[in-house]
Amino acid sequence: MKNISFTTQTALSRRSFLRGAGIALALPWLDAMLPAFAAEPAAPMRFVGILNCLSFHTPFLFPAETGRDYKAPPYLEGLQNVRDAFSVLSGLSHPEVRDGHASDKSFFTGAPHPGAAAFRNTISLDQLAAERIGDQTRYPSLNLSTSGRTSFSYTSSGVAIPPEASPARAFARLFIDGSPAEVAREVARVQEGQSILDRVAGEAKRLHRTVGARDSEKLDQYLTSVRELEQRMERSKSYAQRPKPKPGVPALKDPEPGEETRRFGLMLEVARLALQTDLTRIVTIGNTGTVKTPSKPEAKFAHHDLSHHGQDAGKIEQLAVLERDVILEWGGFLQRLKETPDGSRRLLDQTITVMGAGMGNASSHDSTNLPILVGGGRFKHGQHIAHNPKDPPPLCNLWVQILREMGLPTTEFGTSNGLGVPGLEV
Repeated sequence: MKNISFTTQTALSRRSFLRGAGIALALPWLDAMLPAFAAEPAAPMRFVGILNCLSFHTPFLFPAETGRDYKAPPYLEGLQNVRDAFSVLSGLSHPEVRDGHASDKSFFTGAPHPGAAAFRNTISLDQLAAERIGDQTRYPSLNLSTSGRTSFSYTSSGVAIPPEASPARAFARLFIDGSPAEVAREVARVQEGQSILDRVAGEAKRLHRTVGARDSEKLDQYLTSVRELEQRMERSKSYAQRPKPKPGVPALKDPEPGEETRRFGLMLEVARLALQTDLTRIVTIGNTGTVKTPSKPEAKFAHHDLSHHGQDAGKIEQLAVLERDVILEWGGFLQRLKETPDGSRRLLDQTITVMGAGMGNASSHDSTNLPILVGGGRFKHGQHIAHNPKDPPPLCNLWVQILREMGLPTTEFGTSNGLGVPGLEV
């Protein structure tokens, strides 16, 4: 007969903390967090979306071969330690998005003609997810960019959400508690917002009795949104009074001016720590270019000019230094996700990350055949999935597939015409 062991210890919450002296230290996975005879609860899926604004030189990124036995092109040679953790997708694009640099606006939305004067954006992938599951975490989403002037995350009304450009500020916001006075001011700010909503809602209810059926329906929608906002503000009040988790690493510091590739890498680390402590499950990061780069700190580059290389071999050689370093930062992010436990799993298995660009060829401002790298999650990785650039599935099919992997019952998004990208399987 096999020996049978029984667990008699007290079960702990999966998100337990050590508390004392005004701090909360996030605990690692412990056996005590799994009650006797109970299956481990399903871990949530996360998403990290990355837009590389100046694109990549795709001859150095796309393998010549398809499938799993591809020979690593120059940009992927440094990612062999995580080769089984990501896939290369080629041939994809957004229909009716052929607008050069303006195409970046539509990368996470799929909205057509972003360069048009009358263009109005639609909701981005991350914010749609935040609307549906953002209430499960302290922060519904996290929007970062190496430039504080450039955002690629959009609300349901098509308004860009201001990004955080400082890794140090982002770290402090997530993990450093304010003073008692600062916490009290934050609670007061939320309470004042709630009192304003109460007055507005009361006036709306009075008006409801005096208008016609069509306006009454509009007011119902408005009151529903007010109630949802009140609920979010109540959660904000609760979170403001709780200690923030401590990630167990020193506070991050901002890099020197011009070191935007290093800034990008630090933002990836902010994202990993936020996911590990379950402060949020949705992160977007915009990487807008650099003049310095880790592998050649003594050199200074004109990134935008190099991206318009016109097939000049010297410019392409310099551009490759910049772009290879960006991809190495992403590869290091995958490795750290791989090494970070999430219950009995790896954080990599519970995090889908996509790095791509709104232009397939920045030199000619062409917005087809976009460079797309998909890492993590439950996908069968380690392959190059190539589609015909002249007849590709829309990139929004990938966004639908990711939303569904996150547990959101989505059948369409933007310009999608299917539930996923052929070849990218779980």
